[in-house]
Amino acid sequence: MNASPVVRRRCAATAVLFLAAALTSCSDGDDSSGSDDAPDTVSVTHSMGTTDVPTTPETVVSFSPAWTDAFSALGDPVDVEYRMDGYDDRPWATGDSGTVETYTASAEGTADQSEEIAAVEPDVIFVSYVPDQATYDKLNAIAPTVAVVVVGDNTQSDDWRTVTELAGEILDKSDEAAGLVEEVDARFDETKDAHPGLDGASAAFGQISEQGLAVVTDDKDPANGFLTDLGMSLPEDILAASNDGARAFIAEENISLLNTDFLAMWAIGIDPSDLEGWDQLTAVENGSAYLPDATSAMALSQPTVASVPWSLDELDDTFAAVDQVRS
Repeated sequence: MNASPVVRRRCAATAVLFLAAALTSCSDGDDSSGSDDAPDTVSVTHSMGTTDVPTTPETVVSFSPAWTDAFSALGDPVDVEYRMDGYDDRPWATGDSGTVETYTASAEGTADQSEEIAAVEPDVIFVSYVPDQATYDKLNAIAPTVAVVVVGDNTQSDDWRTVTELAGEILDKSDEAAGLVEEVDARFDETKDAHPGLDGASAAFGQISEQGLAVVTDDKDPANGFLTDLGMSLPEDILAASNDGARAFIAEENISLLNTDFLAMWAIGIDPSDLEGWDQLTAVENGSAYLPDATSAMALSQPTVASVPWSLDELDDTFAAVDQVRS
């Protein structure tokens, strides 16, 4: 199908992690666990409420990497996939989406783009993050719209396990979806077996910019979920520095708070070595500090059923450095 470009705009918040999502559309595919008694809709609870999503939808518009990759992994690639400018390189993706469009982050939202979205005539929209209720309502008036599928109070990124399982229900492939989640969980187990030093290690994930240093502190945030799935945890002193439970903003003079066994910090427009005390951090000295680019940061902050295995491979050498120090 042909789709007009859609621009989904979200508020820019450089110091508050992280990325807006890309979204997908799907088409009918083979049923691996189909049933004549399959329901007409699947109720999906998300950050903006509950939406009844039609099963085996013909046209889906999606801004969410988690939904995009889940549909692809289930053999029903999306018709239209939207990726934010600057984050369109996803090396773990199979490239099977019908159409890939990019959109630009902006503060105005998507109200002025509703006609272009409507022209696609979607059966469902997986929008993931939306900046406000008005934006959500505009989209939901076009087609049933699913915002961030969350675990706990996190409203920034979809939970990849829940999304994959829901995608299985929507496509009447629940058994296959459960198998995909099990396969990725097995990869976590394999990584932990290969790197015993990760068990009990301290860790932090965040970003560095001209606005300062920010670390994800919400234990339900998918980025921290990735760390805890590997047996690592955030130190109490970083948790104590968080005012809202979601992010800790750390002044440069307090950079020693980042003395963790494993450290992943996305540097935006700044050389971390220019920060006083950076080179003396435990992980920097031990070679267990990871500086992701935009693509790798997206993989960590918005993990999907496809990106998690890629991230585990990408971080193998860094995990080996943690082993060496903690063995």
